[in-house]
Amino acid sequence: MSTSPTTSQAKAAAESRWPESASLFDRATRFLPGGNTRSQLYVAPHPLYVERGEGARITLVDGQVLDDFLLNYTAAAVGYGNPHVRKAVERALATGAPFGMPTRWEIELAEALEERVPALKRVRFTNSGSEATLHAIRTARAYSGRTLVAKAEGAYHGSHDLTDFSVYTIADEPLGIVPGTRGIPAALADQIVLFPFNDLDRTIAVLEGRKDDLATVILEPFLNSAGAIRADGEYLQGIERWCRENEILLTLDEVASFRVSYSGAHSDAGITPDLICLGKSIGGGFAVGAFGGSEEVMAILDPRDSRHIKHAGTFNGHPATMAAGRAALEVLDRDAIDRMNRLGGRIVEGIRAIGADHDLPLTAAGYGSIGNIHLGRTPPRNAREALDLPKQPVVDLYWALIERGYVIAPRGQFSTCAVTTDDQVDGLIEALADCAPSALKDVDDR
Repeated sequence: MSTSPTTSQAKAAAESRWPESASLFDRATRFLPGGNTRSQLYVAPHPLYVERGEGARITLVDGQVLDDFLLNYTAAAVGYGNPHVRKAVERALATGAPFGMPTRWEIELAEALEERVPALKRVRFTNSGSEATLHAIRTARAYSGRTLVAKAEGAYHGSHDLTDFSVYTIADEPLGIVPGTRGIPAALADQIVLFPFNDLDRTIAVLEGRKDDLATVILEPFLNSAGAIRADGEYLQGIERWCRENEILLTLDEVASFRVSYSGAHSDAGITPDLICLGKSIGGGFAVGAFGGSEEVMAILDPRDSRHIKHAGTFNGHPATMAAGRAALEVLDRDAIDRMNRLGGRIVEGIRAIGADHDLPLTAAGYGSIGNIHLGRTPPRNAREALDLPKQPVVDLYWALIERGYVIAPRGQFSTCAVTTDDQVDGLIEALADCAPSALKDVDDR
């Protein structure tokens, strides 16, 4: 594989600045394809390795301490090493778990979720958000007797083949369906109905044409992977109304968005989905997913019924994960969520102000405690607009911020957590104001 001079220079600089990370990456490539087991964590010339984390800070293996606004892609909503979560996990692990029999821990987390989310009358646990959406779709298909799944262009609903279409790559033609990666059979595209995000009239027109075969419409309250692009309330309400009128199940993917509101982002829009998918923040830092909804729909998972659909998983309801999740929900009370959202909003407004003050094509989109940098004059309203914006300069900002002691995602995502401070937010905004003018001086103005 050939290496350009620019890439060679960047690699040499990174090896000099972070030699231990460079050494670990070289070692990793001998055993792991591309040196990793999670594709999004690769960033050229090599990723930086973490030694430990505490609160809202991480320490790299090379000794550098960073104020962390990446927070494991929003999953570390309570921060790192939260003492309340840690004590709960230690109690669960002291039992010798996990077992091949149920424990009380999953009941307690289920009760906590159902008290918090009125639409969750019954819930099942999985080990990831991807598993949650997979099983929710299977449940919707079994309940409805139909097979088609409608999703928004640019929406990410997990890494499985059922929905990984038209996420990071979008077809030139309107609503053309593109597999998210090689290895997904093209024939599966026939099971997907794609509709435009934040365009209610066009969405309803698309859904109307396929309603006789639709098992479910699956929605994100914001396009997380496209850059924290929030759905209009009227858009969500209009789709819910159409689903009710046509007896189509509405599935809300709140794997990422649940943390922005005490009862989930769907409560902000005043809608009640038939199925809800959860993950990330409800695990207290552990691998977790959940799906649930109305008692009627979820009843088809009841093994006491001979016609039930199967849902397996050796580590579903792992006591340590359930205990961590229960403790995390206690940390993420209304006050904590309001504070996290306020700090996230400060970052979004700070980025927009930097763009305006320096006349830069720099803005941000956000929903509560989650946001994303975009290199344009106005925030995008859908995935097509977001994907049309430059991306490499955001990676340059990522490295420039690390040099100054702050970390966001290489694609520009950032979030706050329960222990993020105003001083940390001030520092991030100041660091961006310092590095953005030089990092973005050659960006095409869109």
